[in-house]
Amino acid sequence: MSPTVHTLVLGFVLLAAVVIVGRLIWGRSGLANGLKLFFPIWFLYVAWHMYIGVSEHGYSVMEELPFFILNFSVPALIAYVILKKTR
Repeated sequence: MSPTVHTLVLGFVLLAAVVIVGRLIWGRSGLANGLKLFFPIWFLYVAWHMYIGVSEHGYSVMEELPFFILNFSVPALIAYVILKKTR
């Protein structure tokens, strides 16, 4: 499995975990709070992933930037849509 697909799958797993835990612990309002936590956690993970690609694997920032945008935006967009539908 390619690193991009692996990262996207991890993003969807994290998103599902945040949705489930938020809903179980805090109910409907907790779902929104859990989703709000998803965005910074996911951004930090994807930024770390980009840092590893640049510092350890020798890619340039410009080579890694499209993957950063793709890896962050796809799960974040789905989280945003879920967040808007719960309000």
